[in-house]
Amino acid sequence: MKNIKTFVVLIFSILLFTACKNDKNYSKIETKTNTNQASKVAHKIQIIESLDGGNYTYIYVNEDEKKYWMAISKAPVSVGEIYYYDNGMVMKNFESKELERTFNSITFADKIRTSEKATKVERKDPHVGTDKVTQELEKIEQPEGGTVLELIFSDKKSFEKKNILVRGKVVKVNNGILDKNWIHIADGSQFDGKKSLTVTTNEFVKVGDTVTFRGSITLDKDFGYGYVYDILLENGELIK
Repeated sequence: MKNIKTFVVLIFSILLFTACKNDKNYSKIETKTNTNQASKVAHKIQIIESLDGGNYTYIYVNEDEKKYWMAISKAPVSVGEIYYYDNGMVMKNFESKELERTFNSITFADKIRTSEKATKVERKDPHVGTDKVTQELEKIEQPEGGTVLELIFSDKKSFEKKNILVRGKVVKVNNGILDKNWIHIADGSQFDGKKSLTVTTNEFVKVGDTVTFRGSITLDKDFGYGYVYDILLENGELIK
């Protein structure tokens, strides 16, 4: 995982992590266990330094005299204040193009909070931030052999694990999450309020590009930490 911008959203952020739990560059951080009470205890951190980069906020924190870097979805934070988080994923030798620096080790977390106890469990909507663009989008004609997104969304099961071709306009981009770039595309169609399809790829595109991808449909992918995708086009190949 080398060039950020999700995480998640994180964002994510950068969102997206259990799929990579066996990768040598990743290690999981769980909530700490209180052996006396047999309960989970949140990580308590104090922010020493804060840097914004792309869709993320990078924070240098102190936890029990241990100092380390973290990345969270872009958010306002206050240096010197105390925050809490539950789970995270440590990445080694992570390069941030936006900050033009490489972190020897960095912890990605869904989010941090000011209270020790989480008020509720939230699940990230991977399509947040795309509605305004897709509302104004005219329908894009699919190439020969292509599939309209509306059809995919309305009959997901029939497309599961199938290799398909889709064309759409890029409405959101998060690069460098779990060694993939996460591209949201829309073609002007929709089903039950769903307007954009998320594509994972090694290709680089930008918002506003009209692109054609070929890839495999995956359903109900849960990466943990609140990042859940009901449908993904994985390993997308950009068709020129």
